[in-house]
Amino acid sequence: MQTSKKKRAKVVRRVATGAIAASAVGVAVAGVAVAARRTEQVVPKLPAPGATYEVDLTSKGIELVFAGQKVNTGPLKGKATFEIESSKGDPSAVQTRITEFYLTSPAKQGGVTIAIEPGRHNRERSILRHDKSESPKFNHTLKAALTITVRYPEVLGLPADTEEPLSLTARSAATLVAKLNGFPPKGARYKLKEETPLSLPGQPQSDVATILKFPVRLEGL
Repeated sequence: MQTSKKKRAKVVRRVATGAIAASAVGVAVAGVAVAARRTEQVVPKLPAPGATYEVDLTSKGIELVFAGQKVNTGPLKGKATFEIESSKGDPSAVQTRITEFYLTSPAKQGGVTIAIEPGRHNRERSILRHDKSESPKFNHTLKAALTITVRYPEVLGLPADTEEPLSLTARSAATLVAKLNGFPPKGARYKLKEETPLSLPGQPQSDVATILKFPVRLEGL
């Protein structure tokens, strides 16, 4: 009886040892597979300086506060154009200079137009860079000196003392950020990095409104 018990114990130990070994092999194989997938990931190249890209823009709308009143413009559509320039002293990045940027809404939504302010966009640095070494992702930071014009402010419940459109100007460039799989972006979603104060024309030191949210989707053409 004791001999039989010893044999059974040996068999159990062998089975257990085999199971542990098989498990270890399985983990090792899985690790190799993960490493292989990582190796297969293609690190995207930065766009070449001198290239120009046009993209479609869509937005659920800008959310802002005007004179204590929260307002959402509703859906907006438009286009943007980027010119690629070298980023001096930084081979891991390029500048994506914005030469065109606008979104609009129909009159029934207030006739809103959001655009870059003429003369200011050339001074703002929009940068596209690798997220980190060997990463398949880009970090894109858009700097846009925005102007917002509301043709029919009363539609949005905004003050309308005259028949003139309501115009607002960003005191500093709005910053939009996103992670991209490549450039030009395809369906990339950008978000406002921080709230952006707005002033009336000719009154740059007086904040009358603030952009709270500005989600934008870019779709390469």
